[in-house]
Amino acid sequence: MQTFEARTIQFRLVTPEDTEFIHSLRVDPRKNQHLSPTTGGVEVQRTWLESYKRREADEAEFYYVIETNDRASCGVVRLYDFQGPCFCWGSWILGGRAPRKAAIESAMLVYEIGFGPLGFTKSHFDVRRANERVWKFHERMGATRVCETDLDYFYRYPCADYSRVRPGLEEFLGNKGPLFDGQQINRD
Repeated sequence: MQTFEARTIQFRLVTPEDTEFIHSLRVDPRKNQHLSPTTGGVEVQRTWLESYKRREADEAEFYYVIETNDRASCGVVRLYDFQGPCFCWGSWILGGRAPRKAAIESAMLVYEIGFGPLGFTKSHFDVRRANERVWKFHERMGATRVCETDLDYFYRYPCADYSRVRPGLEEFLGNKGPLFDGQQINRD
């Protein structure tokens, strides 16, 4: 199974064995206040993961467990809604065991994967307006707010903008070797 590594974390694709961990994150009231509501128990989550694995096999979506370097699960993130040259990402949850820099490292890995091996040229995503810490984080990374609703802010983040900020953030990737080298695959 392919993993992607940064300085203190790594991504690996979820498996049905991750069901209880993912469900525990999604029902944790400290972690789920800015996510789509979860209904049902662990078995509903397992069924959802089984259907997700079919989308993964079709390369229509990728859902990762975020792990510490000693392989302790500490979060999840998903790349999905692939539309031509654009991908969306979300379902981003970091648990209490996450290293201090896991947020920046996991965001960078998302862009390294999306703009690198997957070959997208831009990203789109939404953040709940009430989730101020996260939307400010994205804006500091250079994401552009393109519209809003009463509930959400919507963002676009082109590869070119990531390429501009990436050199100042490479320390968070560590010496793991770049996934994204500034070259783009044409997905159009």
